[in-house]
Amino acid sequence: MERKAWRTGRSDRRLQIRDADPEHADTNLREIFLVDSDIELRDILEFALGTSGNVVRTFEDGPAALAALLALPLQTYPRLLLLAIDLPGLDGHTLHEQLQAARPGRFMVVFLSVRDSDADQVRASTAGAMDYLVKPISIPVLLAKAKVWFELCERAI
Repeated sequence: MERKAWRTGRSDRRLQIRDADPEHADTNLREIFLVDSDIELRDILEFALGTSGNVVRTFEDGPAALAALLALPLQTYPRLLLLAIDLPGLDGHTLHEQLQAARPGRFMVVFLSVRDSDADQVRASTAGAMDYLVKPISIPVLLAKAKVWFELCERAI
């Protein structure tokens, strides 16, 4: 299920709801797609990233996220995908691998997971992930890294 909302202001108050219009996508937006089945974590990250000037779209399961990501129009700047591994319907690794096969280089993928094994981190890196953050996630660190990830991609284009 997708939530097409972003928040600004106080943590308990939604000030604006935006429906994404794929026909008129702004290629300069810093878009972040967050896929995690933990609703509390999604809400916290959506608020933190949204109040930092990003457009955030969230998904709670793998199949809905993959379908929506594949349906997005192509754009010059890569979009940031924050992806959990343990998802209903389709795990994060498989979602990432299918997305890379269908849209290579179109998403900066960062895994957010409680799994801290070398095997999971190596699999993510081998498939092209930019980073792998182990939960619990530090919000200030995530915000700082997201800024750097976008800047690196903008410089490369």
